[in-house]
Amino acid sequence: MQFKFDANQEYQVKAVEAAVNLLEGQQKITGAPAYLGFGDTQTALLPPEHRSQFQFTELFPGTVANVLTLTHDDLLTNLGKVQQANGIEPDSGFAYIEETIETAAGEKRVRFLNFSVEMETGTGKTYVYLRTALELYRRYGLRKFIIVVPSVAIREGVLKTLQVTQTHLRELYGNAPYRYYVYDSDNLSQIRNFANSDGVEMMVMTIDSFNKASNVIHQTTDRLQGETPIHLVQAARPILILDEP
Repeated sequence: MQFKFDANQEYQVKAVEAAVNLLEGQQKITGAPAYLGFGDTQTALLPPEHRSQFQFTELFPGTVANVLTLTHDDLLTNLGKVQQANGIEPDSGFAYIEETIETAAGEKRVRFLNFSVEMETGTGKTYVYLRTALELYRRYGLRKFIIVVPSVAIREGVLKTLQVTQTHLRELYGNAPYRYYVYDSDNLSQIRNFANSDGVEMMVMTIDSFNKASNVIHQTTDRLQGETPIHLVQAARPILILDEP
């Protein structure tokens, strides 16, 4: 038995468009460039005092990273258009997640934008965010995604959706080169593959995998030639998809 999926459910298509249109005007990344550092266009979201935080990427030659070419004003304009199109009063500014974190260059104060797409239970939010990831790849060349879930049970549900939609999504997105897997602290080579791959990477993690300093992902290890897994993840500049935040 094989499930058949309808790619034209209007409310699902609108949800995908709402997220993807936030990046309207983003320069498409083509080929498989390796980014050794972040130039001004790649840190345009950040005030000058925050930009140096991203220079640690040059410590990881060969990393294929997501790159943002839009400015803060571009994104705010796009957000307003998306909100108006969906009957939501436009925000006058952004909400940030901000914290001091450990990077390959030492402790840095970092912040990033976050957006929410709210859907009723049972309307296919997992399907929607998987399509959103592949649409971001098709339109803009973005290719590094981490799906963060609150529990093992939800993780298994996400993996099941990835499995049963694989044929459908490959047909819908022209056989896009994507792969998915669960983060495994006993298999840290997958972290290097995540950072260096030029395909679409979807790594599924539980929040407990990295929310403690004692977790493997925060520890320097000989299994990665003395590197720290979280630093490789940072270098790839992944888009985080928070499932049931």
